[in-house]
Amino acid sequence: MATQLEKDVESLRKDIERFRSDLGSTLSDVGNLSHDKVLETRDRLKSAVEGFEGMAVKKIEHANEVIHDGGEQAIQAFREGVVHRPFTSVAISFAAGLMAALLLERHKE
Repeated sequence: MATQLEKDVESLRKDIERFRSDLGSTLSDVGNLSHDKVLETRDRLKSAVEGFEGMAVKKIEHANEVIHDGGEQAIQAFREGVVHRPFTSVAISFAAGLMAALLLERHKE
């Protein structure tokens, strides 16, 4: 059993060494990139982010307008309903209040 453990430990050591070697070569490759390539990539990323930001702002503004318009329409419809049927509106409000009071009273017990 000890030999299997020793084999596993040795395998792990070899894997770590390979990882170090791969990491070192990767860092070396990154270091070899020219400064101009890095700046070019940065500029392209910056441009892409700005484009995405612009699109996101437009979509958010449009969603805000749609929600605002829908809210305004709902309020207007509610007001028209109250104006055209005031007694019905009062009766519905009274019934809703009464039901809420009964439910809350039951909940206390």
